[in-house]
Amino acid sequence: MRRNKTRRVFHVSITLLLVSTIFCQNGTSPAHNTTSDQISTYWSNRSQTMYSNASSLLSDLLLDYDIRLRPGFGGDALLLTMDIIIASFDSISEVDMDYTLTMYLHQYWTDERNIWVPDTFLANDKHSYLHEVTERNKMLRINVDGKVAYGMRLTSTLSCSMNLRNFPLDSQNCTVEIESYGYTTSEVLMKWNYPLAVHGVEQADVPQFTITGFHTEDSIVSTATGSYQRLSLVFQLRRSVGYFIFQTYLPCVLIVMLSWVSFWINHEATSARVALGITTVLTMTTISTGVRQSLPRISYVKSIDIYLGVPQPHDRRVEALEEAMSSSNTAATQNNNTSPPPAVKPKKRSSSPIPPLCRAGNAISEESDEVPDYPRYSATSLKGGRPHASLNHRTHHLRGSHTARAKRRMTLARMNVSMKQSISGIGRRARKAIPSIRVRDVNLIDKYSRVVFPVCFIVFNLFYWSYYMMAGATT
Repeated sequence: MRRNKTRRVFHVSITLLLVSTIFCQNGTSPAHNTTSDQISTYWSNRSQTMYSNASSLLSDLLLDYDIRLRPGFGGDALLLTMDIIIASFDSISEVDMDYTLTMYLHQYWTDERNIWVPDTFLANDKHSYLHEVTERNKMLRINVDGKVAYGMRLTSTLSCSMNLRNFPLDSQNCTVEIESYGYTTSEVLMKWNYPLAVHGVEQADVPQFTITGFHTEDSIVSTATGSYQRLSLVFQLRRSVGYFIFQTYLPCVLIVMLSWVSFWINHEATSARVALGITTVLTMTTISTGVRQSLPRISYVKSIDIYLGVPQPHDRRVEALEEAMSSSNTAATQNNNTSPPPAVKPKKRSSSPIPPLCRAGNAISEESDEVPDYPRYSATSLKGGRPHASLNHRTHHLRGSHTARAKRRMTLARMNVSMKQSISGIGRRARKAIPSIRVRDVNLIDKYSRVVFPVCFIVFNLFYWSYYMMAGATT
């Protein structure tokens, strides 16, 4: 009995549990399905609303929109601020007079439509390109209040007008000039984003130059199409002279000092002295040619030309080159001074020529009737012994018929005699003076040269370096 009663209670409990479970499932399932459908419908409606709002927003923005019109067209000028971050100075070329710069250019303005982009360009640009690795290096940020930040990374080769008169002890000013291409000052006003207008200059390393400073400028450029605002960044560069000291100046000093060795060579060794002098001259010319190849073909004289002594391609020799050439000149002078005197030619035997009609120094007088006497050729000594007309008679006849011609001949004769006497007098004085100034001791030239040339070269270097160092400090 107990077992049957226990089984009945168990079966009833199981039955009640199953019935309650079924009723619970039937009661909760409709509610769950209803909630899921409502959520799906909500997000679907919200997405449709967002897409509809975005389309409406774009439609409103692009309604009657012209990309050529700046923000606030027809009103006040738009304010455009800029700043630059210097990434690197890549190179500076004196031949092309330009330099290559990699930089970040940032522009800031306010635009309610958030679509317009300014048309800025680099006025002194020769060649530029935007970096595209791994993507195009451009950045655009739009704030809620309509402020726009637009940046790009570019490498540009910019022109730089250089004054090379003090090269290589010179200083140069190279600029980055930014300008609006189509908007005049009445439409767009540009200014630097102070106090953070320029960054990265202190960390930049310039080949062969040192950046001594930089500053910004703001100017207005007037052209045929209107007045445009220009922002300029000016770099003050001083050339590092260390490279040129080891490549040019020091070799020149050593070559000039080498040319002084000829002053200690025996003056009779003419070949050795001349060969040494010519070698130094050719070496100096080679160095100067190499320096000129790295510079533009300019007409004015540079400081390094003065030191090398070859200002231009034609044959002018000054300063340092004269130091090298002087050794050869000294050797030639000594060789000339030690040459034996010329041999005295024997006098020719005197002959008995026919006496001239007009003796030197005694011009024929126009009124004189005297005729030179010819004893060896008298009138009676001619062939046949026949008497001829006297010479006095013939001379008198010629003088009467050729008076004008005789006057001209006498004038030329007087001038010829006077000139010959002057030349012979100068020659006699020169022959007497030259032996008196001839150097008796040829070694005396070398003794003086050993002191004079080094002293002159040292004085020249003192003046040269003092002047150009002061000129560089002034500029």
